[in-house]
Amino acid sequence: MRKKELIIEQQKDFIQEVKEKISDLINKIDKSEIESILLSGSVSRGDFFPRQKENGEYDGMADLIVMRKKGSNISAEDIFGPDLNPPIPYHCIKTGSLWIAILFTDFIDTDNFSHFDEARKFSVLESQILYDPNNSYRRELGRINQFVKGDLQKHLNDSLGYIHYLISNYKKDRWLRREAFVQLHENLNTAIRAGVRALFYLNGFYSPAEDRALYYSYSLPKLPENYAELISQVCNQNTDSEEDYFRREKVFMEKIVAFIEQIQLSKIKMAKFLPVI
Repeated sequence: MRKKELIIEQQKDFIQEVKEKISDLINKIDKSEIESILLSGSVSRGDFFPRQKENGEYDGMADLIVMRKKGSNISAEDIFGPDLNPPIPYHCIKTGSLWIAILFTDFIDTDNFSHFDEARKFSVLESQILYDPNNSYRRELGRINQFVKGDLQKHLNDSLGYIHYLISNYKKDRWLRREAFVQLHENLNTAIRAGVRALFYLNGFYSPAEDRALYYSYSLPKLPENYAELISQVCNQNTDSEEDYFRREKVFMEKIVAFIEQIQLSKIKMAKFLPVI
């Protein structure tokens, strides 16, 4: 598997070219009613890796978050022109061969951020500031990060609770008596996805969208030993087999969940001895 770090190294020159095109675009637009602009998504992460079509266009989009000033009614059309791809739930424009998807929104303060879904929170926090002349967003980001600490801890606790619920004897007995092994495996798959999300929370991040969370989890700094091999073991499954269910559950609980809970417990113990300031 080509991990994120390899893609970042491979694509660094291309990413720099994309950033320059975006910078040129931002320099040209009227920003009188714009408070802040963020570079988000795979270009911000550095792993933008689109296929180039025969016509030269890239089969992928760079992502921007554009925040208008408080009280402004200006629209994305006013700034960037018409939406060139209406079915996509962002304002899409093109500069040269590069497509750009724009989340055009009111200023993102802590209250607004707290109501975002998790994928949107992840997207905002991985972003780079491109335009923030009054430091409005930089100041607000400090308050957002304070909120995030408690929010991630709640997500972590909820995920661990959900994992233990899904593989509790109560839940397993229902399907074992029916010999519904495929449902047992599916419940374990759901628990594994919750475990992957919990690894993000443990590392101080929100979990990205489900269609990419597993891939990006391989790059987290705190992971169980031999994480790639463990994921392979728990994801390979024979859905008709009761024995294979318990094999997978054992690896997941003893190697991945136990790792998460051990670090969480260490943090709790350490917090008890920290001085109150």
